[in-house]
Amino acid sequence: MSQYAAAVSTPPTVVATVDSDPIILDKTRLSPSYTQPLSRIGDSRWDLGPLLHKPTVTGTQSVNFDTYPPCFRPAAKRLVWLCVNVPTPVEDLERPTATRSQLSVGSIVVYAGFMRLWMEWLVAQAVHEFSEVTVELYRRYCSEVTASGLSRESQANRLFAITRCWLYGPYLPDSDTLIRPHWEDTLVRADVLGDPKWSAENRTPPIHPQTMSALLVWAIRFCVDFSDDILAARHAKSTPQTPPLLEGRSAWERFKDYARQQRATSGTVPGFYPANRPQRRCIAMQFIGWQLGLTAAQVSESGGSSLLADLDPTDEAVLPVAITGRIDTQPWTRGVNFYEVDELSNLLATAAFIVVAYLTGMRGEECRALQHGCCRTITDESTGQTRYLIYGRVFKDALDENGNTIPAGTQRDQPWQAIAPVAKAVSVMEAMYPDSQLLFPLRAYTSFTGHAERDKAVHPRMIRDRTADLIAWCNAKSDEFGRAHESIPADPDGPVVLKRFRRTLAWFIYRRPGGRIALGIQYGHLRGHTTDGYGSRVASGLRDVFPMEEALAAAEYLEAAHTRLDDGETVTGPAAPRYRDGVRLYHQQFGGRYLTNRQAAALHANPRLRIYDNSEQFVTCCYDQSKALCHPDRATTARIDASPDITNCQPNCGNIARTDHNIANAEAAIDRLREEIASPVIPLPMKARLEQRIGNLQRIIDHHRNPEGHR
Repeated sequence: MSQYAAAVSTPPTVVATVDSDPIILDKTRLSPSYTQPLSRIGDSRWDLGPLLHKPTVTGTQSVNFDTYPPCFRPAAKRLVWLCVNVPTPVEDLERPTATRSQLSVGSIVVYAGFMRLWMEWLVAQAVHEFSEVTVELYRRYCSEVTASGLSRESQANRLFAITRCWLYGPYLPDSDTLIRPHWEDTLVRADVLGDPKWSAENRTPPIHPQTMSALLVWAIRFCVDFSDDILAARHAKSTPQTPPLLEGRSAWERFKDYARQQRATSGTVPGFYPANRPQRRCIAMQFIGWQLGLTAAQVSESGGSSLLADLDPTDEAVLPVAITGRIDTQPWTRGVNFYEVDELSNLLATAAFIVVAYLTGMRGEECRALQHGCCRTITDESTGQTRYLIYGRVFKDALDENGNTIPAGTQRDQPWQAIAPVAKAVSVMEAMYPDSQLLFPLRAYTSFTGHAERDKAVHPRMIRDRTADLIAWCNAKSDEFGRAHESIPADPDGPVVLKRFRRTLAWFIYRRPGGRIALGIQYGHLRGHTTDGYGSRVASGLRDVFPMEEALAAAEYLEAAHTRLDDGETVTGPAAPRYRDGVRLYHQQFGGRYLTNRQAAALHANPRLRIYDNSEQFVTCCYDQSKALCHPDRATTARIDASPDITNCQPNCGNIARTDHNIANAEAAIDRLREEIASPVIPLPMKARLEQRIGNLQRIIDHHRNPEGHR
């Protein structure tokens, strides 16, 4: 048994060396799909790909030891081998840490990079062995890291890479053994790195509502309205049919007869604009070859282009596919061009990804790892209601008994609930790539893939780039159809990237006025409160997935409410005392602070802080379930709703408070209604209803301004 292997099964006193040349990995840990030769210790580059058990990892995962200083290469190999095969003894640290003892493949590659930077710095200091490192060297390296301008997290990661080298000391020869880094002293660490200033707030910017709404409309339109035409075009392009009269004739003879026929009739042939020469229209040789029942290879070898050189390439290379999709009542295209099929397929795959990722709320990696057959349709026999459940794997919280990441992830305990557009998007992808195990393979988004990559999952950068292409296409189509109101505006926070979808869904629900109502309408639910179970764990609902977003939204509202109250804002209504009490209680307990997870949970659990702005009804709800008229079955059910049903707000409810802010919104609404009444196109019955609405709002305003006079 090699001494490398011995290090795994014997006490830490065993020294790891590179005297032998075994493979670097335990074969029992290999990915079942990996068939390439394994790296050996003597190799200058170690491929860690065999340890990858999930298809969502992109790029190569390897360590090139030729980039390390020659004097440190043996030590680097020993340390990387230990990191791969031996759990880091993090229990030897004297401070608490969330660092895992077994790193993922990607983290090992990052660790190796930090270690190389450390070794290069040591060589520049004329130090060629770890045993020569002193506390003074540690201090100097610390000074350079902290002065680098990196974030605190990046600085901490670079320093902990050295700490990990020190922790592996019992497995290493004396020359590779470091003394304890001085920053592992708690007081010194705080002095070196400073206050972490950690906040639980998600700093990922949500996609602007106007951008996301328009993008979602077009993505659903692609999946529901355009997909059948695009799939039909894909099938037609992939199956050239030889006309009966051309059976048995060579490619040259077919082109010769075709050229003779075109000269005798129109004198034209189909053409197209190549991407590398968009200003010059060329003869559509591949399309003509398809019409003649020839493959692309046969067209290239035929030499038929010389026969067509005198013909004018003015016709369109349109496939014989009937267009069924509509934008309003008009066909979305006059025909699918032979040379646009691949582009439209990429756009359709992008639209399907957006629909699934956004409308389920799943994490990006979870969406990228979905497989064929992930969507199941469940029909309730008693009601006839249809539900769609999405089954897949989770990675973020997939941990073994030691708290280390499970590389392949784990099957999600509860499926994601979905609605019909999601199920349609899944079926579209399964129809486009029936031979792929993954629902969203990389080849669905680009033709530039090697054989080894064609069945890997699409990576986030590709989704970003293809989404930009989709937005450009949709905006061009909006201009073509004269529908400027359907164009997708640019997002002020930059490109639409994968990690922003989940953040946007949470933000939309808890930050937009009436967000849960709008979400219900947008996604096809009948009542806003049903969104609690939407796109999340069946058992616990969206609140279990996005609790921090809800707490932050409540905190922002209550902070603004306290400012208005301090400025003398008037509050009326039966719940006015509870409103004032709740706002002041929030300010005492949470005002001006970062919310930790524990504080967010405390805010959400406190019944005195359940204060909701219902901008649709111009009221503020100080929610008390026992008084809530929006839940008419409150006295006959054991279920206690944690939030009001703002779709069923009752004007005589004891939970109502009205603030000057609510009244200002009501006055603005009256101005808008009067503008509508003044319009000559509004029919008289509609004007009467609008006048009635103005009267109701004015009574609310008058009561707020003079509550004593309206008792």
